[in-house]
Amino acid sequence: MIKVLIIDDEKDARFLLRNMLERSFADKISVIAEAEDVEPGILAIETHKPDVVFLDVQMRKGTGFDLLQGIGNLDFEVVFITAHNQYAVDAFKFSAFGYLLKPIKLKDITEVIDKLESHLIQQKDSADKRLKVLVENYGADGEIQKLIISNIDGFQVVKIKDILRLEGDRNYTHFITEEGKKITASKSLGEFEELLNNYGFFRIHQSTMVNLRHVTGYQKGDGGSVEMSDGSNQKLSRHRKAEFIKRFI
Repeated sequence: MIKVLIIDDEKDARFLLRNMLERSFADKISVIAEAEDVEPGILAIETHKPDVVFLDVQMRKGTGFDLLQGIGNLDFEVVFITAHNQYAVDAFKFSAFGYLLKPIKLKDITEVIDKLESHLIQQKDSADKRLKVLVENYGADGEIQKLIISNIDGFQVVKIKDILRLEGDRNYTHFITEEGKKITASKSLGEFEELLNNYGFFRIHQSTMVNLRHVTGYQKGDGGSVEMSDGSNQKLSRHRKAEFIKRFI
């Protein structure tokens, strides 16, 4: 059974989420406690040792991020509950296990629970480091600082500014860093395109996505080629050429 703690300053919201979890996932979930704000939430976590915390972002006496910063050992997973806009939700995708938008839908919570069940078996020991990165990521007016790159062996934390390009390889993606390091993730390039497109990255070819911070030039041709800060030239697809040039002119 997955031990769940709910932290939300709205009593009705806690009731609705608990009711949904206990009615639909009684064979998988045990709601062990609830808390209504940051300080009682910290105490509840330390007392009950949950596997996962469903955590409201904005509460009366602080935020979910204040709570995480007040915990010594982050040995649990976090699913954020938020009514925030898409920009904030995008930020959570980089580091949090999951998120639920209010009003919570059964379909969305089912997806989270299914992922949690398998994830907790494999990744229990990784929660502490990833949540610390999340707290760091959310600073600087919401600007994303780092990316979690996960694979079957675990995960690595990479600074966004240090990524040169991404290379697609069927169901895998290779990250090439400024230092020449190659990190392979067990996700397709399309998944990362959706995640990074609004954060200074552009897919110049079916198999290549570049960090625009590292583009140093462009050479004309059938599609042309993109010059990168490491001295490499990356092929630019003809049908992506106009959109790419528009980013600079």
